[in-house]
Amino acid sequence: MEYPSIDKDNYPLGFLFKKGEKQPNIVQGKTGATTFTTHARQMALFQKEALVKEGNEGSTWRLSSDEGKHLLGTDIAPFPLGFFNAALHGDLTGRIRQFSKRDNILLEKIDMEVSNFYYMTGSFVKGDATGHAEPPLIEMSIKANTSAKKINKIILDALTASPFIYGYKNELHSRFSLFINGTQKTLSNLPNCPVDAAEDPFMIYRTSPAPEENYKLMDNIIKKTGEKLEGQITKAPTGTATKIIRNIYGESHSNTKLSTVIADTVLGLPGMTRFEIGSDEGGNTGPSGLSHLCAGISFCFLTQLHRYIEHQKFSIGGMRLTQTIDFDVNEEAGVQMGKMGAVDTHLYMNGETSEDEYERLLELSAKSCYLHATLATPLEPKLKVQLNGKSIF
Repeated sequence: MEYPSIDKDNYPLGFLFKKGEKQPNIVQGKTGATTFTTHARQMALFQKEALVKEGNEGSTWRLSSDEGKHLLGTDIAPFPLGFFNAALHGDLTGRIRQFSKRDNILLEKIDMEVSNFYYMTGSFVKGDATGHAEPPLIEMSIKANTSAKKINKIILDALTASPFIYGYKNELHSRFSLFINGTQKTLSNLPNCPVDAAEDPFMIYRTSPAPEENYKLMDNIIKKTGEKLEGQITKAPTGTATKIIRNIYGESHSNTKLSTVIADTVLGLPGMTRFEIGSDEGGNTGPSGLSHLCAGISFCFLTQLHRYIEHQKFSIGGMRLTQTIDFDVNEEAGVQMGKMGAVDTHLYMNGETSEDEYERLLELSAKSCYLHATLATPLEPKLKVQLNGKSIF
């Protein structure tokens, strides 16, 4: 099956598809609950496209992804795990800013580095590939005329309020539903989504998404910087008797004057391309970090589907999904507490293979997806903080 390319219309890699009234309260440093909905579809080769809607009143953002040439992708858009890395930059930096304003503390500079660590065992050819995740490392360097005690409190409050950090620390097993040629199949070996009705992305994508005009946005929501890591690209193996290691690195530099955060992300392999992914935490000129989180999960899962279809020779196409995630921030004894619900993924596929093969493909892909593994494994982020050049955490 032939898929269109994400750049066929010469649109930006990320843009506003539909303007909402406002970003959800939980992105603005307030309490509340909301559901983010993602409609994603497979595009040419390893390219993917997602429309992420930020709750009932929020905007919908078009985000695009690709894989690097180690997977024989076209490398024109960020890799899925880069979105997940950038999401943490945006969400955590936004909350640190919001709590610093609450405490009337001016942060002159916030430098953040996030390292994510993943590895794969098994083989796509043998059908036993399994994704694994390890605790992320978050390193912050802050410049501010205040005490270490006050900065530590702001950071701990931000970590506690972040639904993203809750997702890291808690065991969240994703749920699924499967639609084959338009008919739903009850899954036998995976948790079924509690809600059967989901909107088929085919209806959303009957016409290609186009940018909404006459609205001021942040510059370059997604940008290919042109910079690459040193070394020659090596084709990714289809399996291993040990581990295939995938480490992701990202850095951002911001302050309290703006609401935007730009994360420069890269896959830690020779020859890999750097991409910038931007978020807006409260200003509504770009997607929030939580939107990038949602997109990253959808993109990573679609990559695993594509790889298994290729290596297992499944006669399946038309891959698309609708994904929902519930986020919540409530206040207990004056402290904001963030929560994240399990990911519900409604997968739609077309083809002529047996129903058992469709379900097998879904199970294999869920098992190999790095980000489903991240959420299913309780992980305690490692944190290092410097204030004015001195370690304080």
